[in-house]
Amino acid sequence: MRKMTMLAIAATVMTVAVPAMAYYLTSPSEDPLGDTLRQYGFVPINPPSNLMNVGSLYYVDSEVKDFKAICHADKADIEDSVVSSRSWEMQESLERKGRFATGVKVDVGWLLNDSVDKNYVVRVHSSLTDIVLEEIPLGPNWSIFAKLMEKPECSQVAMRYIHAGGYVCQGQKILQATAEFKLDRDAQNKLAANAKATADNIKDIVKLAVESQSDQTVVDKEGRLFAGTALKYGVSMNPICLAPPTGRFQRVLPHTALGRVTNFVLFNIVEPILPAKPDRLEVAQGAHDVEGPK
Repeated sequence: MRKMTMLAIAATVMTVAVPAMAYYLTSPSEDPLGDTLRQYGFVPINPPSNLMNVGSLYYVDSEVKDFKAICHADKADIEDSVVSSRSWEMQESLERKGRFATGVKVDVGWLLNDSVDKNYVVRVHSSLTDIVLEEIPLGPNWSIFAKLMEKPECSQVAMRYIHAGGYVCQGQKILQATAEFKLDRDAQNKLAANAKATADNIKDIVKLAVESQSDQTVVDKEGRLFAGTALKYGVSMNPICLAPPTGRFQRVLPHTALGRVTNFVLFNIVEPILPAKPDRLEVAQGAHDVEGPK
């Protein structure tokens, strides 16, 4: 009876989730950068940083928004395995479709010749350029994973957090880029037609605004404003993450709201009512015998 009740609950949840997902897919997105990154199989890193690396092991929350490092791969283990390359296709797509708001505002009303818009405030937007991908092939990444799991401080923490409601995954690909700062097109056209200041003056004002309202330095390259430091904006984990020893379903990071709901139902409603799977950790001869991503 308990199993039938739980299955009925699971079916009910999925019945509700499907219409909700249909609404989600048809509603306008407020995250063009994240949408574009997801199209290429990356999960956005918010805020972007240089803290994440390929080969390292992470706890990822159930919403797939927060990444916490469990163990970092040794540089000596990854330096001969990492492949870096530029991606012109992704760069073009991110420059065209992945523009995102920076939260920086600039009051430029005093620059306009007419007095109607003296309180004219514009927002600074960014797009990503100089796209560089770092990747470790799955084979070498497995060897790095095995070395990490030989360390008790890695394997014990990984197995503890595998039951915390999220995922334990290994970084396989990283997207690094440099942000370019621009005013939106309407503001650029309005300033070009009515501003008292020159284009260089306006550029200097934008540069000062970004540096004062954020923690980024800005450099001028041939009349364009770029962040002074390249950051990592997206990560792609191994296709299959670490699963509990008694788990019945593979742990795969969801990339949509429907995927998150489906995983919740499978892992928290369906899996507990299935026959228990033998815990192979109890018979493992060593940490290297721990089953990895599956």
